[in-house]
This record gives sequence, C-alpha cells and structure tokens, in this order.
Amino acid sequence: MPDSPDPRKLFEACVESCSESMYRVAWRLTGDGNAAEELVQETFSQAWQKIDSLRDATKMRSWMFAILRNQNLKAVRQKKVLATGGIETVADRHSVETSKPDCVDIVQRALEQLDEDQRLPILLVSMEGLSAEEAAEILNVPRGTVLSRMHRGRKRMKEIIEREFPNQNKTS
Repeated sequence: MPDSPDPRKLFEACVESCSESMYRVAWRLTGDGNAAEELVQETFSQAWQKIDSLRDATKMRSWMFAILRNQNLKAVRQKKVLATGGIETVADRHSVETSKPDCVDIVQRALEQLDEDQRLPILLVSMEGLSAEEAAEILNVPRGTVLSRMHRGRKRMKEIIEREFPNQNKTS
C-alpha cells in the first residue's frame, strides 16, 4: 500500500501557495488590512485543527477558501451581536476620504456594498482567477449559481458606481 502524502507538508505547501490570494480576498471582504490578516490567520488555524477532516488533498485550496468564507461569516455575525450603535455604513467609513477616488477605490467601495453572495463569486473568479467550478466548490453551490451571482453582482456594481460616482467617467 503506497504511503499517503504527509498532511503537514501539504498544508505548508498550500499556505505558501495561496496565502497572498487569501489575504487579497480577506482584505476585500473586510476592507481593513489588520482584519484581513487576522481572518487569514484564523483560517489557517482552523484549517490546521481540522486537517484530518480533509478528504481529498487535491482540493485543499478550495477547502481553505471555504474555511476563510466561514470564518468571515462568523466574524460578521459576532460584529452584529457586539454592535451597540448600529452597523457602520460604507458612506460613514469613506466620508473623510478624498472627494475624487481612483478606480481601485471606486471598485472596492462598490464591492463592499454587495451582499456576500454576490461579492464572493466576483472576488474568487474575477479577481483571484479561480474557475467558476472552483468557486462553486468553495461556496458549496452549483456552477450556474456562481455565474448568475456574478452577473447580478456586476450589474449591481455598475448601478452603484453610476449612482455614487456619476462624474468619474467624465474628463476634467
């Protein structure tokens, strides 16, 4: 019987190969560098604790992104419970920023306003380069659902950008 791969080595290789990508997704989910780092660390910690539950080592990357998603949902739920003055709005967070944001800021602000169901497929497929099939596996939904959520999310982002930044496409 051939030896199965050492889960520790597989875990280390996965952490090394996908940590930057996971950080980018976490940053876009949280909008904060420190919170993103914390989310990724929590993800790695949770993955390490549950490494024995991974059934297919070839799907470790998808498994790790699924843990990231679940850790983020857990953090969002905890924030809602702890919030005393209501949930901070995107407009509140950006009210002190410059009046003429660049394209990256505009896209980030629009992404922040999407529901997670629409935001995650866009992040995973359009920004991190995963296939729709990989995103479907991470999100535990059919491929068609990923594609329709991406379509609706992009349409909503366009509406948000046109509404909140009406003069951005005009030249000075």
